[in-house]
Amino acid sequence: MKNREIIEEINVQKLYLRKISLSDSEFFFASLKEAAVSKFLSLGPLTSKEHSKKLLKNYLKYWDKSTQFNYIIELRNDDNIKKIGSISIWNISWLHKRAEIGIWINPKYWSMGFSKKALNIIKIVAFNHLRLNRLEAHIAADNQKSINLFMKCGFIKEGILKEYLNLKGSYHDAVILAILTNLKIRS
Repeated sequence: MKNREIIEEINVQKLYLRKISLSDSEFFFASLKEAAVSKFLSLGPLTSKEHSKKLLKNYLKYWDKSTQFNYIIELRNDDNIKKIGSISIWNISWLHKRAEIGIWINPKYWSMGFSKKALNIIKIVAFNHLRLNRLEAHIAADNQKSINLFMKCGFIKEGILKEYLNLKGSYHDAVILAILTNLKIRS
């Protein structure tokens, strides 16, 4: 783990990213059974609370192997903690110092700036702590809100992969968006 620092929790103001835990399985299940949340996700919808727990166990194994880092996004005010979504750094190549990134937010927190803030925090983790050189997202071409979000966070559209994503049994083109370390946010 030379020159890498695994971050289990980080915050900017009252928005926290923290390592997922098995206690988050009910939140994952409740959130990912919503069609609005899982529409563009390869993993959803979750079929049961047990399915959710199994998914999180796998995420924790990946964390231990340093191949994927999944975080819960929380709003914290004094004694009040609200889980609002999840953000991940995954498909990590330590050789090439690159990874993919994904995010989902509960719809009642959409258009409030939390996704943008969470993406900017995860860029700090990826570039300043994990020492990655490149982050990329493969977003369904018809998910314009996510494409716009990533572009507002400094990601650049690099191209389109034809029929790259299999979402709920049908293939979708994916837009590749990426950001490099020389464009990072400094902590």
